Amino acid sequence: MMGIEVLILIPFLLRYKTLDIPGKWACFYIISSVFFAAGSAALSNAGLNNMWFFSLMNFVQFIILSLFYLRIIKHTTIKQVITLLPILVFGLCLVDAGMIEGLKSYNSISAGLKSGIIIAYGIIFFLQLMTDKELIEKAIYINTLPVFWYNAAIFIYFCSSFLFSISYNLIQNTNQNNAQAMILTLLSINYVIAMIAMFLLYIGLSKNKRFGYADN
Repeated sequence: MMGIEVLILIPFLLRYKTLDIPGKWACFYIISSVFFAAGSAALSNAGLNNMWFFSLMNFVQFIILSLFYLRIIKHTTIKQVITLLPILVFGLCLVDAGMIEGLKSYNSISAGLKSGIIIAYGIIFFLQLMTDKELIEKAIYINTLPVFWYNAAIFIYFCSSFLFSISYNLIQNTNQNNAQAMILTLLSINYVIAMIAMFLLYIGLSKNKRFGYADN
């Protein structure tokens, strides 16, 4: 999957200077995906446990996406919640990694929670777009906004990976043959959805214009 992420990262980097702030956070998210995919593969090839690296990846990407949604969600209370949740999530990550599931296993509890929060942010933003008076008054179609496509990509990916996030730790502790089949199935689904998400991110990049809608 890293190859797909590299392909979409190249045009983002080439047009980085023209991106608005949400677009730049989307670019940072793709960069983090490439970095952590390469790092986890390197650890695996070296025969080392990389489960802790996935936990680090999940939290770092949660911070990046929180900052992304902080720029595009307008509701004051929701913005305050977005600024506070990383602290609570960080605490849960520490407890999950240190006391519940451990560093040597996939931390499904904290990963599932983070995925669920990102999905909630995506729904809130979609609802905001549908009721935004500024867009209605200016007759701006939401599918012409880069942030619509960025959010669609993130929302679809996390909806599809949510099942993987909450079940992977359990799968690791089941019968090896059954676990292998289940892991391959879930990874195949995630791979296809990841390709769709990258395509949607590219659509957003192609529509990159300064509408003045997001907080720039």
